[in-house]
Amino acid sequence: MLEFEMVNACYDYLAKDNEYVHIVREVPFLSRCIDLVFISSSGEIISVEFKMRNWRHAIEQAKNHMLGSDKAYICLPEQNLSKLLLEALEDAGVGLFLYSPDNFEVMSEVVPAPQNSQAVNAFQSMLKNTVEKLSNNVLMHRH
Repeated sequence: MLEFEMVNACYDYLAKDNEYVHIVREVPFLSRCIDLVFISSSGEIISVEFKMRNWRHAIEQAKNHMLGSDKAYICLPEQNLSKLLLEALEDAGVGLFLYSPDNFEVMSEVVPAPQNSQAVNAFQSMLKNTVEKLSNNVLMHRH
């Protein structure tokens, strides 16, 4: 399995949930791309960085996403969780989804992300506008 396959499967899974008004893959943000961003019906911006193996790198990337998101997560293939991983998530203020392609719940929240206090309003607005614009482009191309 490749990382983009994991992203696509989670995108499809989340798209079935009416809780999210926008779900977009590969969102440009501060000279990088966030693998997946979704905005809830309450306006909460949630970013997810996917990695097949290197969770340390994923956490570093998720910390950068925190400038614009209300909650930041990493998503890893289903696995046993090490104490080191759990401590690193807590220290960084990042949540964890596990990807389980064989389960009904393809993407399950294992460690809830705390509400982010590091977000910068200007970056949040920029990220939200980008997600909305990309989401609207996707919707227009479907019709």
